[in-house]
Amino acid sequence: MDNQSTTTSEEQAAARPSNSSSAATARFSDLQLDVKVMGNDDAIIRVQSENVNYPSARLMSALRELEFQVHHASMSCVNELMLQDIVAKIPYGLTSEEAIKSALLSRLQQ
Repeated sequence: MDNQSTTTSEEQAAARPSNSSSAATARFSDLQLDVKVMGNDDAIIRVQSENVNYPSARLMSALRELEFQVHHASMSCVNELMLQDIVAKIPYGLTSEEAIKSALLSRLQQ
C-alpha cells in the first residue's frame, strides 16, 4: 500500500490539458489540494486556497456530491489564505489518491 500524499499546484494544473474556461482557471489558480489515503477507507484531504467565493462551502458541496462521509473538518483563515483539513470515508469507486484528487478538482472547478 502506498501512503505517500499527492499534491496539485498551479504549475501541475497548468501542465494538464483543460476544457475549462479561462475564468474558471483564474478563479482556481492558487488552489493546492493534498490527498492521503489512510487504510482502506479513509482519506485526509487538505485544501489551501485564497479566501474568496466561500471556499469552505464549495469544498463541502463537492464532498457531498461525491458522497464522502466527513468524520472531521477544520478550516482556518490566515491573512487571505483559507486552510481546510478533512478526514472522510472514501466513497465506493474512488480507489486511489489520484482518483480522489481528480474527482474533487473537477467538482471544485464547476
